[in-house]
Amino acid sequence: MAPRIFVGRWDPKFLGVGIRAKHPSDVQSFRLTDLNQKPPIAILANLSDEVVISDLSRQTVLDHEIRHFHDALLYPFGHGTTRMRIHATQNGFTVAMILRRLGGQANALAVPLQKWLPMPEPQRAEFLEEMRRQTGREQRTPELPVVSVDDDVSGFPSGPSEFADDAEALITGCRFALADYRLIEDMWRSPHRDGDEIVAPTIDTWEAAALVCQLAAIEAISNAEMMTRFIDWLANHGPQPYRRGMKVLNWCLESIGWPPTLRNYLAMATWAQLGRFKSDMRESTPVERLVSILNAVGKGKRWSADSSFTDLVRGWDEVAECDSITGLREASDDFTGFLARAATGGRLAGPRGAELLTCLSAAHQRMLAAFLDDPDSYVDPTAYRAKRDSYPTPSIGISYPQGPDAGTAWVDVTPPGWTPEIGFDASLDLALMAELADAIFLPGEKSLQESGRFEIRQRLNLEAFRIIR
Repeated sequence: MAPRIFVGRWDPKFLGVGIRAKHPSDVQSFRLTDLNQKPPIAILANLSDEVVISDLSRQTVLDHEIRHFHDALLYPFGHGTTRMRIHATQNGFTVAMILRRLGGQANALAVPLQKWLPMPEPQRAEFLEEMRRQTGREQRTPELPVVSVDDDVSGFPSGPSEFADDAEALITGCRFALADYRLIEDMWRSPHRDGDEIVAPTIDTWEAAALVCQLAAIEAISNAEMMTRFIDWLANHGPQPYRRGMKVLNWCLESIGWPPTLRNYLAMATWAQLGRFKSDMRESTPVERLVSILNAVGKGKRWSADSSFTDLVRGWDEVAECDSITGLREASDDFTGFLARAATGGRLAGPRGAELLTCLSAAHQRMLAAFLDDPDSYVDPTAYRAKRDSYPTPSIGISYPQGPDAGTAWVDVTPPGWTPEIGFDASLDLALMAELADAIFLPGEKSLQESGRFEIRQRLNLEAFRIIR
């Protein structure tokens, strides 16, 4: 039997820590978990891997997810994905609201729109006729523009746009949303040239850094033997991004002759994620930055594992021909500028849109200041865990499906005494907008989960059907 664990997932549609559950009982179970309690080692040592991994995962899932929250506030990559997620959510939600207003004779919606919008009109008609033959029902879809797969929206000015009517807004909204979702996917996979093989997607280093912090928490609440047992289980059964990310970092540590300590893993992962992600997109990816270290090692370059992180950044920047800290400050200026303009310009729908963006900006600035004040603690997982109160505090939300005729429920499970920088309610507004936008735009199973069907039926009065070709 596979371990039963609480599963977190960092997604800036919820600007806190999101925990995915399968049943309402998981909410109460999570609330009853004493995160400060240390498991009885003598008992754990005699239990099966399924029980041990489940218990340790449940106790430390927040250590993993809170690191994602902090990294997203700090790194240029986090700024970029958060910004694109806000764009995609707003534009996708706008398209959904226009579809609802237009109404008409439509009774169905072909999803994901990432596949439907590029489809020429003759193919759409052929597909709908095939659906009619299979189901015995006529599927009448809203009139939507045909948008080329290589559509370019770079010529549009930044900021909110005004349109003469819903038809024009619908066309432009579809184009923007498609571009936003594509860019998010490209960022996570790693920007690359056509034909290049992606050896280590950005998500691998992202997950490895959070995993290192989780391993430090496991060692703190149990012992080194339990941590090693957890690592051994992950090596054979863990998620692929975890395994790939740790393999890449381990290869780099071996190449420069460093011992595989948690601090060394995290120091390398941190520097790897300080790429600017502006004009030099490909060179900013973690794998490209790590390759620059390996190339220098091949030429005889070495660095001491005992060096401060500031000295390591200086040395690694030299071989990568970059300035990570200057780039970090520049990215911060860009991000805070975007959030300020968006908050004052009313770019994010909802009653708490401006509040959300303002709080996000404050959390980011606090995170940057804390890192620059003491970078060594951020790359030492033990020190980082000890001074976590110095960094922004997230709200914690659990989501679970309510069934085929209901949506996704969200519950605030932020521990008593915590003071989140970004409130649960404001974060939830964005998440609920994203659930509808994702339901109509995202490809694959994400577009037609039970909650996705419900969102489209309930909020658009349309029956969703998936395009499979």
